[in-house]
Amino acid sequence: MLLIDLHRHLEGSARPSTVLECARRDGHWLTEREHAAEQLTTNGRLSGLLPYLDRIDNAISALPKESDWARVGREAVADAAADGLDYVELRFAPGLIARTHGLSPEAVIDAIADGAATASAEHGPPIGLIGILVRTFGPETAGNDLETILRRQDRFVGVDLAGDEHGWPPELFTRHFGRARTAGLRTTAHAGEAAGPTSVIATVDHLAPERIGHGTRSAEDPRLVERLAREGIGLELALTSNVHTATAPSVETHPVASLIEAEVPVTLNTDNPTVSGTTLTAEHLAAGRAGLTDGDLRRAAENARHMAFRTIPQRS
Repeated sequence: MLLIDLHRHLEGSARPSTVLECARRDGHWLTEREHAAEQLTTNGRLSGLLPYLDRIDNAISALPKESDWARVGREAVADAAADGLDYVELRFAPGLIARTHGLSPEAVIDAIADGAATASAEHGPPIGLIGILVRTFGPETAGNDLETILRRQDRFVGVDLAGDEHGWPPELFTRHFGRARTAGLRTTAHAGEAAGPTSVIATVDHLAPERIGHGTRSAEDPRLVERLAREGIGLELALTSNVHTATAPSVETHPVASLIEAEVPVTLNTDNPTVSGTTLTAEHLAAGRAGLTDGDLRRAAENARHMAFRTIPQRS
């Protein structure tokens, strides 16, 4: 069975040791905290998505140099290799990183892409990079970030829309996704995580993505579940992260099994390995607690192979 992670945020994959080393180098506020690593990770359920995202923002704030991001790219791929992955898609927001530190977004892209490519060549696995548009900054900034991504299009396999779903409906970004598709990039979009099934419906209607990032709360609407199955729209589920963001009450009650039974093309992913303290291997074990059989796991892995933004050969 192939191990494929289609939903892994680079910023949420930075090793705590690397983040804290850079923080000490620069006298960052993280070094003043008694339990600094706890500002980067969570050991349990939080009150929602935003406190979870705060951990990622903390890591970003402590990595101000292009060389830091090249290192994060290398280490993220090396960690995926250590977990035995056959393929990983890493997504990141170059505009957010660049604005946080006054860097050139093109330079951020090049640093991450070069670092990840170096590690992939040395260790494997093959990689695909996805550029994130952060909805929370509004459609104008997202448009500027998309143009940056398109100027480095050869570095990317796709684009994503992420950030707080509340207050930033997908129809604000319809033009952006049309532009990305016209340019030849593949598309995925976060929905059904912080918001309910109506967010997924609106995202499918207005953005027409090939995959939905999370989409967990689709299970609350049987008609939507039928539509996802009928139209073959994949869900990039991440069980541990969904519990930490209060999207699901527990791994054991996660709706992944019912979604697979309804023939929705579900995939299993890590989301933010550092923040959630997980690996893809651990997510497969968690899926067993959620009621998935070995056959379900094989089906999810095959879904991931078919829905990857690069061609992944089947194992002989």
